Amino acid sequence: MTTKRLLLSIGIVLALSGLGYWGYLQFLAPGTENGGDTAVSTPTSTTPTTITAEGQIVPLAQANLTFTSSGTVTAVAVQPGDFVEKGATLLTLDTAEQEIALRQAEELLVQAQANVQLAEAGVLAAETAVSAAEVGVSQAEANYALLAADPTEAQLVLNEALVSAAEANVNLAIGSQSVTLEGSSSAQIRAAEAAVAAAQAAYIAARDQYEPAVQDADAPADEREQAQLQLNAALANLQAAQAALDEALAGASSAEQIAAAGGVQAAQNEQAAAEAELALLQVGTQTERLAVASAEIQAAEEQWLELILQLEVAETAVPQAEAAVQEAQTQVDAAQLALEKRSLTAPFNGTVADVLVDVGEVVTAGQPVAIVADLSGWQVETSDLIEADVVAIARDDVARVQVDAFADQSLTGQIVEIAELAAEVRGDQTYVVTLALPKSELPLRWGMSVFITIERNQ
Repeated sequence: MTTKRLLLSIGIVLALSGLGYWGYLQFLAPGTENGGDTAVSTPTSTTPTTITAEGQIVPLAQANLTFTSSGTVTAVAVQPGDFVEKGATLLTLDTAEQEIALRQAEELLVQAQANVQLAEAGVLAAETAVSAAEVGVSQAEANYALLAADPTEAQLVLNEALVSAAEANVNLAIGSQSVTLEGSSSAQIRAAEAAVAAAQAAYIAARDQYEPAVQDADAPADEREQAQLQLNAALANLQAAQAALDEALAGASSAEQIAAAGGVQAAQNEQAAAEAELALLQVGTQTERLAVASAEIQAAEEQWLELILQLEVAETAVPQAEAAVQEAQTQVDAAQLALEKRSLTAPFNGTVADVLVDVGEVVTAGQPVAIVADLSGWQVETSDLIEADVVAIARDDVARVQVDAFADQSLTGQIVEIAELAAEVRGDQTYVVTLALPKSELPLRWGMSVFITIERNQ
């Protein structure tokens, strides 16, 4: 407190003490009448307690804003006194490095997703091969059974029909393979070529704009670095567009081609087996052929077991590829978040109290760059309320608030918060107490000094 206020407080305490003593003598002091016994009176009224403190005017909310990473300020969208809504952009740092990192992460994600498709196509091809091997085993067993018994007319007719059906399946598989190998349409190729042309034009423009700065040995290092980053970004875009065109020109992927070829091979195997079965029925049973048929069963079963192992390996590759996609997506999210954090936004609706940096200035992580406050109302925070006094007050207590700048007027405040943790001030343990102020016509300002008086009955 100031000396003037301390003296005023002492005077108030002395006056109250004198008044109390006078009341005691008039009404409560023991007295005698005609030498009689002393009469004792028990006080029944309460004693008021006066608690005083100093503080200052503060806004309803305030925030010292900082960036989480260092960089060069490229834009300041506000100035002191501007009202901003929550989420509005206030300041922006350079983003070239973050944009490149995001594009690289997105390219890795695309590649990882393509690897998943390739792994799934490998599973499909392996499943097709296993199915074909199962058919081969069944056919080998059927061949053996046919050789072991004389064929009937119905069996011959049935196998002839199976041969015809197998031939039709071969033609169908070949047609499907042709469609797969035709690749991208001309429209898709033209679109990819147009994208390459646009990216190439953008790269040439970037090269013409930034390459002189990169090669200028006298230019500032940060300008040369920024120019190189922009040039690298344009080149990366051109390479990505060229890769897309190459993929369109290449047509179907190797996995799709393998799957299509596997379908044709399976159909051809089925046709060959059907024809062989029909031939065996037509020729008749021979001992040597029974031995051959038995060996064919064994070979078909061995091939089937080998393809089962290949299928298991292919199925294992799918979750591994999917895990790589999740990791790549995490990197994309992290890069996107890093890019978003290059823009500083308002945490709530309020007024810009101060902007502490200018465009072109390099800031570090954690450095205050702007202050935003909610000036729609005011409250008071005490600065010297000691522990002996804080125990005598409670939330919702009413206090008289005297603002130094308006000595002839006072406000009524209400306690809304009492700090749980003390802070040491000049050897005393003090607690910050917050009081809400009503709407007032007084032109209050942030940081104005106030004197607080709280009356409580004990």
